[in-house]
This record gives sequence, C-alpha cells and structure tokens, in this order.
Amino acid sequence: MDENQGKYRLIAFLIPNNASTKPLYEYVVSVDQLEKLTGIDFFPELPDTIENQLEKNVSYKEWSFN
Repeated sequence: MDENQGKYRLIAFLIPNNASTKPLYEYVVSVDQLEKLTGIDFFPELPDTIENQLEKNVSYKEWSFN
C-alpha cells in the first residue's frame, strides 16, 4: 500500500513457486482475490469505504516496475 497526499493505492501479486520469465506485472491480482485465497484481511484498520474500493482494483499502470 502507498499513500501520497491522502490518496491510497494498493497492489498485490500471486506468484507461482516455479521458474518464470514473465514480467512481474503479469502476476498482479486484486487484494480481494488474495484475501479470498489466504483467508487473511490484509488491511483491517482501513475504513470499509476506502478498503472496499482499493481492494477490488487490479491496475498496475500506476506502479513502476523498473
């Protein structure tokens, strides 16, 4: 999670445990997907209005993968 001037963004990855040459962005999943798979609420302290909006996002274009 990143917060800049009151704006939050999240990114989550689901990476298989094997060798791959795929770029990292191909493993981006929503936090909602990861929470369902793990049974873990990763951001329980976030207000639900913010948490629900952020956790469904699957966009990686705002992030740098350099």
